[in-house]
Amino acid sequence: MGRPKALGSAVLPEEEVRADRKKAKRYDLWAVGEKALYVGTNWTPRKYYIPYSSIRRVFKRVAVSPGSGKAFLTPILYLVVQYDDGKEHQSTFKYLQDADNLLNQLEKEHPEISLLSPEGEAKKKERQEQERRAAANELSVTAQKAKHRLETAQRTLEKQPALTRALAQSARMKRTLDLIDPKMQAIAIAVAAAGLIAIAAGLILIPLHGNTNVVILMILAGFAAVFMMINSRVLPTRRRNKKALQRDYDKAVSNLQDYIGKQEDFPLPARYSHPFVAKRMIRILQTQRADNMEGALTVLKEDLRAADSSVALSGDDYTEVVTIKPLFTVADYA
Repeated sequence: MGRPKALGSAVLPEEEVRADRKKAKRYDLWAVGEKALYVGTNWTPRKYYIPYSSIRRVFKRVAVSPGSGKAFLTPILYLVVQYDDGKEHQSTFKYLQDADNLLNQLEKEHPEISLLSPEGEAKKKERQEQERRAAANELSVTAQKAKHRLETAQRTLEKQPALTRALAQSARMKRTLDLIDPKMQAIAIAVAAAGLIAIAAGLILIPLHGNTNVVILMILAGFAAVFMMINSRVLPTRRRNKKALQRDYDKAVSNLQDYIGKQEDFPLPARYSHPFVAKRMIRILQTQRADNMEGALTVLKEDLRAADSSVALSGDDYTEVVTIKPLFTVADYA
């Protein structure tokens, strides 16, 4: 890996950068050092660095790959750093947890850096004002009882983060695979197989003194095809196929059912048992969008159905929605 280059106007001594990057905590293609944030491109990890004095904000951005809603169409998570006078650099993150952990470290070590986009900050202020007004709302007896039950449920679920994390992860992976068109999966398998054949043929032809340039191109094209198909995440694997993911999801639901089954009067079914579900239902009750448990769950389902790629989300809203929406989609909102 080459030396990281300065991204922006601020430059640190080369020896200082080299030593700092070695000690930096890595998160996917980025890393958090003591002196600077090391950011990658979509292909090259930690290619650039930005001293913290130049960073204005670091935040998540979500997009959707082009398509018809099938095959390669999946939400794409970007992490964006804004530096100098409004310049931006972004690259994809494979896992939400990596992005969250990086932001958590920045929040702890560099509280002066905003972790929301300008739009996100405006929405946060608006929501805080809405919640302040909602807190003054007088709830009916039914709504108060439902709220109390949900608050208890939220605390109960927060005691077992491994169970709720396993449910969210298995639902998300199952939902992603469910969106893949079988035809596209067959095409991906065929392309990867063709790539492997090209590599094998090239390796056989080299000792036979064939046209070296053609052979090398054949091998490179084969590797490119296989690499592209592997990174598309469309190819089934031993751990990533419908049967295996269904088994993981069923196990996660069963484990949660065993846990909440020991709790008296638990208000959520196991398939929706996540602290974020309880939290958002409490908010719905407090803002008087529903007056009882069933109504709050119905409103939450409507909110999640409406939260597609055309709805801009950031901060806590993004984290909550992207975590719990798969719980509802894999269950068909039942």
